[in-house]
Amino acid sequence: MRIGILTKVFTAELVDAAIAKHDRAERRRRLLPARLVVYFVLALCLFARESYEEVLRVLTSGIPGSRALSRVNRSSLCRARARLGEDVLETVFRQVAGPLATRDTPGAWWRGLRLLALDGTQFDLPDSTRNGDTFDGPSTTGGVPFGFPQVRTVVLAEIGTHGVLDARLGGYRDGERSLAYPLAGSTGPGDLVIADRGFWSVEFADVFTVAGSDGLC
Repeated sequence: MRIGILTKVFTAELVDAAIAKHDRAERRRRLLPARLVVYFVLALCLFARESYEEVLRVLTSGIPGSRALSRVNRSSLCRARARLGEDVLETVFRQVAGPLATRDTPGAWWRGLRLLALDGTQFDLPDSTRNGDTFDGPSTTGGVPFGFPQVRTVVLAEIGTHGVLDARLGGYRDGERSLAYPLAGSTGPGDLVIADRGFWSVEFADVFTVAGSDGLC
């Protein structure tokens, strides 16, 4: 893998615009500039089982100046991620998220309607006090925490391509249904949203109907 592969979807212009929007451009020359950190975080999603240092090596090997990055350690990468913040990454996501299917894509349509799936899941987070306070996690009936803090996410995706149109993140105690309501804004006339029966409620039907989409639970 090389950074050039990621830039085919997440172009340098798109990334730089997101960095500028949230005023995260570096004030002085850094070994880990904001643009590189964005691509590093994206690469972490692809190589979730690898160490920070290994992901950076795989991402930058063969590009000019990559040898200097060999002395970068995990602490430096953590600080670089903290400087970047989450807003830049959300902006990048919003710029590339959207339907991918054409009229000829198999499995993407039913009687002229674009097929969309709505579903939720949970992800374990590093077991830190800050994550526990922010996202919470499983606990015993007596309220004693156990396991890892968890983030809950609900995703709206195109069935024929698995392309993500929108997503919302919340804490362990947040309900999937409440996270799903804002996703209605990413649907419209000509969309058929398929969700499991746990999402169904009068309010759920109302917000998606107002958006103009059809639903099937």
